[in-house]
Amino acid sequence: MDLITDFAAWLKSILEQIAQFVMDAVFLVLGWIWSAFVALLDTLGLTSQIDRAGQALDGIPDSVWYFMNMFEIHYGLGVIFAAYGIRFFIRRLPVVG
Repeated sequence: MDLITDFAAWLKSILEQIAQFVMDAVFLVLGWIWSAFVALLDTLGLTSQIDRAGQALDGIPDSVWYFMNMFEIHYGLGVIFAAYGIRFFIRRLPVVG
């Protein structure tokens, strides 16, 4: 019985090492993609525009933020953008669009 238990423990450790290797590889590749994306944004000059948009949002007074939060504008804009995105992809389907 100890032989089966030892074999199961050994097999479990091997599978854990394989799973860890796969996860590390996935995160490594995603890190490369993310750094390439950030470099592309820097090359296109979009980072300065993003900074300016952040500064513009900082200029909104607290009373406006209060009502935007009360009416859940953030949720509504998310739903609208998601709907436009879904419509865009649906129109690209050859049978439906």
